[in-house]
Amino acid sequence: MNKTKALAQNAAIQIIGKTAATLLGVFTVAILARHLGVEGYGQFTIALSFLSIFAVIVDFGLTLTTTQMISEKEADEATLLGNLLTLRIISAVVFLALAPVVALVFPYDNVIQLAIAIGAFSYLFGTTAQMFVGVFQKRMLMSRVVIAELANRTAVLIGVLFAPYFGFGVVDIVWLLVIGNAIQLLLMLWQTKVLVAFKPKLNTAIWKKIILRSWPIGASIFFNLIYLRGDIVFLSIFRDNAETGLYGAAYKVVDVVAAIPVMYMGIALPLLVAAWSASRTNRFKNYMQKSFDFLSIAATPMIFGTIALGVPIMQLVAGMEFTESGRVLMILGPAAAIVFWNSLFGHAIVALNKQKVMTWGYLAVAILTVAGYIYFIPIHGMWAAAWLTLFSEALIGTLTFVVVWRVSKYFPSLKMLSKAILASVVMFIVLVILPNVHVLLLIPLAMIIYVAALTALGGPKPQEVLNLFLPEKPPISQP
Repeated sequence: MNKTKALAQNAAIQIIGKTAATLLGVFTVAILARHLGVEGYGQFTIALSFLSIFAVIVDFGLTLTTTQMISEKEADEATLLGNLLTLRIISAVVFLALAPVVALVFPYDNVIQLAIAIGAFSYLFGTTAQMFVGVFQKRMLMSRVVIAELANRTAVLIGVLFAPYFGFGVVDIVWLLVIGNAIQLLLMLWQTKVLVAFKPKLNTAIWKKIILRSWPIGASIFFNLIYLRGDIVFLSIFRDNAETGLYGAAYKVVDVVAAIPVMYMGIALPLLVAAWSASRTNRFKNYMQKSFDFLSIAATPMIFGTIALGVPIMQLVAGMEFTESGRVLMILGPAAAIVFWNSLFGHAIVALNKQKVMTWGYLAVAILTVAGYIYFIPIHGMWAAAWLTLFSEALIGTLTFVVVWRVSKYFPSLKMLSKAILASVVMFIVLVILPNVHVLLLIPLAMIIYVAALTALGGPKPQEVLNLFLPEKPPISQP
């Protein structure tokens, strides 16, 4: 199979797999929100958000570093994986064990404290499983990653379906996450061993090289997470569990959708790394533009759609008790759309190996946003958290774009984005003038109108969208 065809199949599999995973995630949220209620869902959200900060410290940028290092020319994949695995296990045991201890100084009830302690195992399995993704990205075998993720999501959903019957509480639900992530880890480990004969290793020279490469990524992601998850942590300190649950439900919907650009950039990152490391500047810019166009087509209607349908979407997903979450989604939806472009330029930073430069940008945004959380959340609660999330995403997007532009001289063509905006405006107008139609009908109608308007404006035809994944043939001469 030639590279272009393999890339197309890999992209199609990921689209289908991520769509299925997204639907499973939405169904899980819908059942959990109704079963746990606002208060219980707030406890669940607090525990997972608290743990996610420690999970980033555990990762320390190793997931992206793995993809980057094994995609480079003449990489000793087995040796790198063996050392990366050992380093990951040690960091996971050390830092995740600290999470329940640190949580004791926070004003959390016993349910949240216990959920954090048990959830640490879930993150141990989950972060370790993610480390192997680069192996499959490099070989364009992401179908195996998709299978492992779907097995995880399906196992959790099956457990959640029985939650009302057995009367599962927050802690029981967290145990389901532990089981799901354990299944995913076992599948990922088994499939990786089939491709690469590796075993845990401890080579201090290689560890030093890995850490020198990964710490800027890890620091950047940590600062990034401070302002992305800091909203929920500060909400949990200054406001009650119920308000955190309302905010967390909207944030979870956004979180599920935001996995789409990460999936796409999982395809693009090895290509960007290979093109830039080989000094193929034109090819690098080609991949960037195609990625920018695809993500623009996907993200733009999300901005207008969540503003128009935020309330009915959350009522459908979580129930009438979460109506206020819909108004929060009207703010977080545009923030999630910005994440699509941020993912592109953030991964480009890694491909360009300019993580150290960008670390200062992430730190500056983290300081500004956390200061905003401390000042505004006690007064305005979840509304301050939502607006500050939108602010931070917009600011970090601007900074990452500037760094990529200055290093690579890539400046995106805005032609496709302009068409996507106009098509989204048409879609928005139709949604506004049809207020009494059920949201289950409005969502597919909105998609049809958007695609039709985009096509009429000269955008890619529906069958041509997949071509945005495909690389062009390299030019005869490269600068």
